[in-house]
Amino acid sequence: MAVVGDRIAERAADDFGRSAPRVVSALERLRVSPSADPERIQAAVLIAARGDLTLLDDALAHAREDHRDLLDRAGLAGDDWRERLDAALGHG
Repeated sequence: MAVVGDRIAERAADDFGRSAPRVVSALERLRVSPSADPERIQAAVLIAARGDLTLLDDALAHAREDHRDLLDRAGLAGDDWRERLDAALGHG
């Protein structure tokens, strides 16, 4: 489990409005592989969800099963994932 940073919390608020606290809570409960960057996985969930709670549940399931597929779906699987993350969330 990883604490959600400011960039993720802001993106959740932008995408989900009043549902953002639920989204942030779900992201914080998400167990991430020790070898994975938590912000990268959390961002992939938000990007794949596109502001839709049903898609959020699907993205969270993918993150739990095999986050590599989720990273690919969110466009964060390549070597340029840091730049893409900054583009999606703003520079941290």
